[in-house]
Formats: sequence, structure tokens, C-alpha cells
Amino acid sequence: MKKFYFRLDSVLGYRRHLEKKAQRDLVNAHNEQARRKKMAKELRNKRDDISKECSDETFKGIDVSSYRLYTSFLQSLNQDLERAHTSLKQGEERVRDQQEILERKSIEKKSLEILKELQFKDYRRARERSEQKAVDELVIMRRGQKA
Repeated sequence: MKKFYFRLDSVLGYRRHLEKKAQRDLVNAHNEQARRKKMAKELRNKRDDISKECSDETFKGIDVSSYRLYTSFLQSLNQDLERAHTSLKQGEERVRDQQEILERKSIEKKSLEILKELQFKDYRRARERSEQKAVDELVIMRRGQKA
């Protein structure tokens, strides 16, 4: 009997490739999200430090121009922080999208793997039946020769 051959092996290989690519994309999205979180945290810390510094200077007595500089800088930091939070939300959406894509690619690959396993089981059963048939024929032929 012929060796087992799965006709969709090349498609299965391609689906494995797509799944690995989806995994890489998900890892990249996670890394980008971590970078965005780090940047937002740094902005938050910087804002807190500047506001503390401004309040300390206010208690010591600060001139109006310096106070305006502090407040304008704090406003720009707040705007940057808002943009960072918006970016974080977009990053979370991208991570969720990449997870959905990975799940879909994994399901597509797994369905072909299951099909391959089922066909291989059918092949094995057919091979066992043909081998059993050949053995049975040999036994019948030997008994025919002895009689």
C-alpha cells in the first residue's frame, strides 16, 4: 500500500506560518502597549514632581512669571498625559484585535490538523485491513496446497 500523503500539507504549513505571524504581531502589540504604559507613568511622575515643586516654591514665595511658567508647563504635561491615555486605549484595542486574529488563525490551523489526523486514522485502518486480507489469502492458499 502507498505511503500516507495528506494533500493539504502545504495549506497546513501556510496556516502554521500565519499562526506564528499572528503570535509575533500579538507580542509586538504587547510590547508597544508596555512602552505606552511606561511613557504614561513617566509623564504622571513628572507631573507630580513638577506640581510638588511648584507648591513648594509657592510656599516660599514665587514671582508671577515663574508661577505662570509652572502652570503652563503643567497644562502641557496634562495634555500629553491625556494623549498618552488615548494612546493606551488604542493600544488595548490593538492587543484585543491581535488576540482575536491569533485565536482565529489557531482554530483554522487546528481544524486542518484534526482533518489530517482523521485521514491518517482512515489510512491506517485501510492499511491494516489490506494487510489482514493478504495474510488471510496466504493462509487460504497454504491450506489449499496441503489438501
